[in-house]
Amino acid sequence: MIVRALLIGAATLMLAACGGSGSSGASDEGLYGTVRLSPATPVCKIGTSCSRPIGGFTIVFLQNGRRIAIATTDKHGRYRVRLSSGRYAVQPLRGVTLRKAGLRPRRVNVPSGRTARADFTYDTGIR
Repeated sequence: MIVRALLIGAATLMLAACGGSGSSGASDEGLYGTVRLSPATPVCKIGTSCSRPIGGFTIVFLQNGRRIAIATTDKHGRYRVRLSSGRYAVQPLRGVTLRKAGLRPRRVNVPSGRTARADFTYDTGIR
């Protein structure tokens, strides 16, 4: 009886931990991934990565020119955002948005009924 109660309690805690922080009734749709700065230094060295994760970087997701959601990366450059399925334009909250520099990709698709991975690179324009 005690073992059963412990198992039920553990299962309840696991479900609560996996629930995330979103509005109730929201589907499990959206994006997750990383944002990397590239190039991260003015001079890249052979054998050393020329990019690095960006912490505290804010991405804006838009549809028809309207801001739908924003996501800010953690210290490891990771983000997660709930979005309904569809196509979104993506841009940084602040920063370079030149043709050859800026956030790439500039458009993403969110599939129906699931969370998909979308990694971004923020090109500083350093050359």
